[in-house]
Order: sequence, then structure tokens, then C-alpha cells
Amino acid sequence: MKKLFLTFPILLLFLSACGSQYDPEIEQVIELENEHLSDLGDDVNLTRNTTNFYVYADGGYVEIRYDNAAGEEQQAVYEETDTDTYERHDGMPEEAENLTREYEEENR
Repeated sequence: MKKLFLTFPILLLFLSACGSQYDPEIEQVIELENEHLSDLGDDVNLTRNTTNFYVYADGGYVEIRYDNAAGEEQQAVYEETDTDTYERHDGMPEEAENLTREYEEENR
């Protein structure tokens, strides 16, 4: 029983340390895409658990993929601007097409 009480806090510490170095960028892109969908009149609330993410150029580009209400895959790419925010593109910008993925997170 003592071992269980010691193991549990260590496990929690380990799990809390397992985040991505791109967490802030991904969270910002989720928020921006939800705002975009809201502006279009779509009543969708994307979460990290229902969305795939691909990060390029040290967070300079974040690609988001998810299924819409009809089950069709949607894609957007967010490009970091000089003001530490992101600009939305419907596809990968031409200057970023040959970049290598530095991080991928597939949740759907």
C-alpha cells in the first residue's frame, strides 16, 4: 500500500511533463480556427483530442486537420507573423511546401 502512495505522485509528475514544446502554438491555432469557424456560422468546437497537428519551421507554420460535421476532412495552415500571432491559409503556402515536419500529433 505504501508503494502505491509513492508511485501515484511520481506517475502524475511524469505525465504532466509529457507535453509538446509546441503546446502554446497548437493551443493558439485551435482558438483561431474555432473563431474562424464561428465567423462562418459553423457551430463547431474543435479540441486537441479531435484534431491533427503538424508543425514546421520551429512553429512558424502549424497545419491543422479535422473532420467537419459532414465527416469531410478540413485543412488550414497558420503562418506565424511578426506580431507573434498567426495568419490563416486554406492550404500550405508555396514557400513552405518543401518544409519537413518537426512535430506531428494525430488525435483523430
